[in-house]
Amino acid sequence: MKETALHATRSTQRLVTIPMLAAVAFILQYLEFPVPMMPSFLKLDFSTLPSLIGGLMYGPMAGIIVEVLKNALHMLFKNTDGLLIGELANVAAGASFIVAAVAMQRVSQGKKGFLTGLALGTLLMSVVMALANAFFLLPAYAAISHMPMDQLLATLGADSVWSLILYGIVPFNMFKGAMLSLVAYPVYVKLATRLSPRATN
Repeated sequence: MKETALHATRSTQRLVTIPMLAAVAFILQYLEFPVPMMPSFLKLDFSTLPSLIGGLMYGPMAGIIVEVLKNALHMLFKNTDGLLIGELANVAAGASFIVAAVAMQRVSQGKKGFLTGLALGTLLMSVVMALANAFFLLPAYAAISHMPMDQLLATLGADSVWSLILYGIVPFNMFKGAMLSLVAYPVYVKLATRLSPRATN
């Protein structure tokens, strides 16, 4: 009976916390800013942080749900072209970072495990976004915009898809992962004792 009540309390807490984290993430998404020497359409924000916290608390799927809810809100309230490409890219980037970071933290608990997870998350996010842009996001945006790929690349200041990816997409996501890691690590240290009895080892 006691275990049932505890499970119900945790489920209720999860149902309340996940939407709350999504709302915080949505607000943080408004605080985006360009990164010097990067393509102007790539903007940095820290809206993945609440999703990462959700993943650490309730598992990687919870973090992905926060990402999806955040981008659903973005689509409803901020998206002006209705193309969904930006939201899909944001979900893919955030989910790949969260899954790697949270999975590694759970396999190798403690600060070192989480640092390794953040590094793997940064690497995975960079690879996923490189492939996603090359084979889906950029072609989809060009098709939906009724724009030849060469024209789209010209507007982005790139000679080819892979030059844009190698000199724009990959460096941006590496930088984004590093910035997220710098903020996420001290937050994790604060939350670690609530996540696992060995989390501060």
